[in-house]
Amino acid sequence: MSPRRPLDSLAALRLFRLIAEQGSFSRAAERLELSSGAASKQISALEESLGVRLLQRSTRRLSLTEAGRLYYRHCVKALDELELAEQALQALGDTPRGRLRMAVPIAFGQLFLQQHLPAFLRAYPEVSLDLVLSDHYVDLVEDGFDLALRISSGLPDSRLVARTIGPLGRALVASPGYLAGAGPLEHPSDLGQHVALIHTLSGSYAEWTFRRGGEEVRVPVRGRLSVNSSMLLRTSLLDGIGLTLTPTLAVQDLLADGRLVEVLPDWVPQGLKLFALLPSNRAVAPKSAAFIEFLAGLDLP
Repeated sequence: MSPRRPLDSLAALRLFRLIAEQGSFSRAAERLELSSGAASKQISALEESLGVRLLQRSTRRLSLTEAGRLYYRHCVKALDELELAEQALQALGDTPRGRLRMAVPIAFGQLFLQQHLPAFLRAYPEVSLDLVLSDHYVDLVEDGFDLALRISSGLPDSRLVARTIGPLGRALVASPGYLAGAGPLEHPSDLGQHVALIHTLSGSYAEWTFRRGGEEVRVPVRGRLSVNSSMLLRTSLLDGIGLTLTPTLAVQDLLADGRLVEVLPDWVPQGLKLFALLPSNRAVAPKSAAFIEFLAGLDLP
């Protein structure tokens, strides 16, 4: 039996990783500008070289075999190490370049960031952006992210390197329809008689804090709807289900056209901050530093 040929190209490894993460041959092939047939041949050659089946294919779904899951974990580590080496070389220069893979909260990405992305891409023509919009907390190292944006009332996980971008406004809002049928609301303490819609990733979902002058009021909140998505809260607010404390950026368009109104405007809610998180085991690449600097120069809502 002839010996297996050693794999002499990283292309198949990068393709396998992307297929595993995308869950699709066609999507991975499209990302790499390959035909589905070419992608399938590369994976078949990789499996033949390794002597194991990595992917379980059917007409309806694609999944990793046990060997595939094991190989994926090692593949990610190896490719990340190579990327670190490339980043280290890039860092010798001062020109931001390369693919910047970022995790971005959905509402922030859709309602604020997207309008500013063309300006960044024009300013840094050698940087390409790979944005993943998600309200889940990602593992930057395991999931292969260069950077994650997070909105919180306090400093995030100390195991990561955090850069504070700036403060974000916050507002207590409800629809006119909800307020018309609800009880009086003249002081934060009245919130106990109202239906609260709670954002579970806000960093302060158990109680809401308000200030007016030198007075501070902390109000415990419980609601019939708790969710980790600002976009879903928008829909629930418009349906008149209740009221919520939310980043201003998530509702500023609805406030502007009157579909929502600010409640207790004399009381200032505890603010939030936008953080940029970076893996602690990596030097800050010029591409990441450039994006953080770009964000810091924007007028945050």
